[in-house]
Amino acid sequence: MQHPQKRKEKKSLPVRWLILGLCIAALLLAAALLIPELLPARSGKLYPDPEPVLNFETLKVNEPAQLQSITITHLGSEPYTLRYQNDTLLLEMEDQLLDINDSLCADLLKAATTIAVEDVVTRDAAEVAAHLPDMGLEPPQITAAVTYTDGRQEVLSIGAGVPHTTYNYFRWSEDPGVYMCDAGIAETFGHTANQLLPVTQPQLVNSLVDRLVIRNAAGELELTLSIDAGGIITGRLVSPMSYPMAGDAASALMTSLENFRLGTRMGEAEGLSAEYGFDEPVCTVDIHQKEGMFTRINDTGELVVESLPAQQLRFVFGRAEGDYFYTCAYEGGAYLVSRFLVEPLIAALPDKLFTHHPADLGSVPALIEVETEQGALTFEISRTLRLLENGQPETNEDGEWLYDTTATLNGESITAEQADALVKRLRALSFSGNAPVGWLPGNVLPRWRMRLVAEDGTTRMLTAYPMDAFADVVAVDGVALHICYTEALATALGEWMPQGVSPH
Repeated sequence: MQHPQKRKEKKSLPVRWLILGLCIAALLLAAALLIPELLPARSGKLYPDPEPVLNFETLKVNEPAQLQSITITHLGSEPYTLRYQNDTLLLEMEDQLLDINDSLCADLLKAATTIAVEDVVTRDAAEVAAHLPDMGLEPPQITAAVTYTDGRQEVLSIGAGVPHTTYNYFRWSEDPGVYMCDAGIAETFGHTANQLLPVTQPQLVNSLVDRLVIRNAAGELELTLSIDAGGIITGRLVSPMSYPMAGDAASALMTSLENFRLGTRMGEAEGLSAEYGFDEPVCTVDIHQKEGMFTRINDTGELVVESLPAQQLRFVFGRAEGDYFYTCAYEGGAYLVSRFLVEPLIAALPDKLFTHHPADLGSVPALIEVETEQGALTFEISRTLRLLENGQPETNEDGEWLYDTTATLNGESITAEQADALVKRLRALSFSGNAPVGWLPGNVLPRWRMRLVAEDGTTRMLTAYPMDAFADVVAVDGVALHICYTEALATALGEWMPQGVSPH
């Protein structure tokens, strides 16, 4: 007879193990609750970065109307004084009161009358007396003594830049503390007297510019520029060789001239020739402007038309001044100019100016003549500008003028759409590389010729000579610098390519 199995009694854990298990569980629960607090949201860091506490403070605001004068002294230089009259500052110079730059005048007035600081070094300069020379405050780098009509005088002292910040050390005579001010305050008071004088801009009218001579690292480059009534810009290199310019290169140069502005005046160029690189300039630009009419906005906001005689302008760019400027000499004065604006002039190189789209005239050609071994084609294209009732040109949504187009091929009419497609394909015809240096055609006959005539009569001749089975050397107005694939003409002409011509 089988006896039923006896139930085994469970042995209880020793008390010490039970206590240990409960402690571990409690620690895990606490960690789970604490970890989200230790880890900032969307951050992989255990502890968040400390946030800087800014202590911007306006110590005092004075009324500009109570201002009498500001005398500015740069360490090691003679002071100069600005007089406040008729709501503006005037520079005392050789017993005269001269106007200063409007924007600098506004900056000086604000900096002199609104005593604002970015942070506090100490409320008592005695605590850092031994370090004042290191801060550039004993003696100060710049002082501005501000005198008011009631006889008060307040002195602003600007020291060296605070390391790793955009601030300068700063003191104010009415307060015992040492502070930090924005570097813009130091820059405002850091202008010399000459730099405060307003700059008379040259009458540089890009629509009248017709010739440039640029002397830079590439040597001497002579080129022509023009802009038509529709705003299309074209250019041509004249020297060291005659060759059409790329449209974007011509536009970049014209934009540089259009936006050119003289910046801060630094003094007389003759006395600063070596200091600012004018004795060995990085670039010299001679600009010829033809006589003509131009429009401008006058002081009352009206659009006026004026006449300008032919003139010659010269700009000498001495050297780079920091990351954003070049020094520039113009009519005896030394200035700073924007590095960004003049870079196309300084960096102009022939290889960067040459067109790589030889059949692109910028505008629609009036005549296209093509000659191959298999036949000849003559396209004539005529365009009439659409005018609105008020006589102004009609434009599309991009502001481009609209035209009515008629075209013929060998005397037979073709549609405007066909003519437009042809012109687009010709503009897309591009070089695929450079011709061998010194290449000459010898006795090789051309594979094809193309003559293009612009609406203004400008003519361009392309002549393609076979170089090998895959490429042709294309001479542009007799100058052979580049090659294109043998299929280039067939691709450009499309359905108009004379039958039976094999590109190989």
